[in-house]
Amino acid sequence: MLQILFILTVIIMTNSELSYPEARTNFSLKVEDNITGEDGLCIIVSCVVTIPESVSDPIRTTWFKGDPQNLSVEVSNFKRNIGFPQNEKECSFSLNHLVQGKSDGEYRLKLEWGEGNMYIFPQTVNITVKELTQKPTINVPLLTAGEKAEISCKVPGDCFQPLADIVWTGIRPNNTRLGARGVPGRSEHFSIMTFYPKPEHHNTELTCTVTLQGRIRTESTVILKVRHSPVILNSSRCFVWGDELRCMCVSSGVPSPQISWPVLKDSTKHSSAVSVEENISISNISIPGFSKVSATVECVSENIIGTTKMEIQVHNHAEKQNPKK
Repeated sequence: MLQILFILTVIIMTNSELSYPEARTNFSLKVEDNITGEDGLCIIVSCVVTIPESVSDPIRTTWFKGDPQNLSVEVSNFKRNIGFPQNEKECSFSLNHLVQGKSDGEYRLKLEWGEGNMYIFPQTVNITVKELTQKPTINVPLLTAGEKAEISCKVPGDCFQPLADIVWTGIRPNNTRLGARGVPGRSEHFSIMTFYPKPEHHNTELTCTVTLQGRIRTESTVILKVRHSPVILNSSRCFVWGDELRCMCVSSGVPSPQISWPVLKDSTKHSSAVSVEENISISNISIPGFSKVSATVECVSENIIGTTKMEIQVHNHAEKQNPKK
């Protein structure tokens, strides 16, 4: 659809005389025509303006929405002016705390300098605000039981001073703090929770919920993986069946532990089998010609985190056993 452009040329007020016939050709603007943002977040509009040499600093650049004579929204731009030719200036701006149905619309750029001099560019930037789809970003380091850990949750987007509340659920932290980092116009805001992982935290769901502007809620969930030393369970047992020793050692750990039996070093005839399910290892052995009913057999379980041992009492098969996990 053809757009009827109404260009306000530069108004130079000298002895009540209006002049600046070359305004249309000496001003230019490089900017994207259409930009889409998400409700509750922000957008960055990058632009560069070229101005005539006769226009001197200081120059005020302002983006606005609505009638030039009756502005509904006025947005100041941010300037870095690094690496631009002398006749070019950055005119980028950001819209924070976007509201769907309110922040949408066409924005234009206005230049003002001197005493009453003004130029409004005919180009428009069409801003569209959609529903929020972005979620918080949770960063989890390698977790080891007993060692201090810091987990961060980043607020969606790269907005400057977002109106965000951050809540952690799933684990009670020892401490939480807020942080931010970034460059002009863009920044990252996040919450850091500190806690000391325990073996029981393994496979626990941790959720970070971010509420923007007190009305828009979004969340992310991760499942924690906590490394910890092996634990030999009480369901481990040994018994003699006839003259054959049969033992089972059950151990849990992250990563899954490896089980060994020192008694096998002195045995030339034996059989063994190992199974691993999730983070539980089960080792079964049998040794023929074993008659030490009252003896104990040592089970050794280890992974990269640590090693544990258990002396398992040998029972006669006739004895009644009530193994417990």
